[in-house]
Amino acid sequence: MTTILIRTLLIYIILVISMRLMGKRQIGELEISDLVTTFLLSEIASLPITDPGIPISHAIIPIVTLITFEIASSALLAACPRIKNIISARPTTLVRNGKICGQAMKQARLSADELISELRQKDITDLSEVRYAILEQNGKITVIPRAEFRPPNAKQMKVKVSDSGIYHIVIDKGMINKHNLQELNLTRKQIEAELAKKSLSVKDIYIMMKSDAGETVILRKDEV
Repeated sequence: MTTILIRTLLIYIILVISMRLMGKRQIGELEISDLVTTFLLSEIASLPITDPGIPISHAIIPIVTLITFEIASSALLAACPRIKNIISARPTTLVRNGKICGQAMKQARLSADELISELRQKDITDLSEVRYAILEQNGKITVIPRAEFRPPNAKQMKVKVSDSGIYHIVIDKGMINKHNLQELNLTRKQIEAELAKKSLSVKDIYIMMKSDAGETVILRKDEV
């Protein structure tokens, strides 16, 4: 029992490291080659776990080989888009100017019900409102409404708005986030000095966020 537990934890750690090396796009965007690699990794990893007689190296070596090949092939495909278009499916236009492209739907093996369902999820119920609906390489459908149905932006409405950028967590449950401090070009001493003016210390903070424009949001532990 202990042996199986140790082997399982070891394979888990190896897979986590492997998927991390493959990149974040693996999490939400699985193309054909990515999907095949993921399936192979799951099958290979399960062998030494279910059968203690199989050496764990029989899983580690294939996993390392697959990851090395995946990283190398990803770099090659990024450098040679023509090869990528051969291996991966190209974006397909399903709707153009409010009209369904029948041939494209047939090639994508999508039914009208599936397409309308995707449009409803994007708050579009009338097909005539759609300028383009495109099936992307990762299997998701991008919907671009006609200009008259798009929400007006601040520039079109001639309204001046302030852009504070995004907020970064600099303190999380009393711990300084060094990575986000670097993103904001701030130091620990600067954060501590700012808190000292409010008679607070880092340990008092449940969460502290700062925007790119310097705006600060602080939530103390005693407020949670």
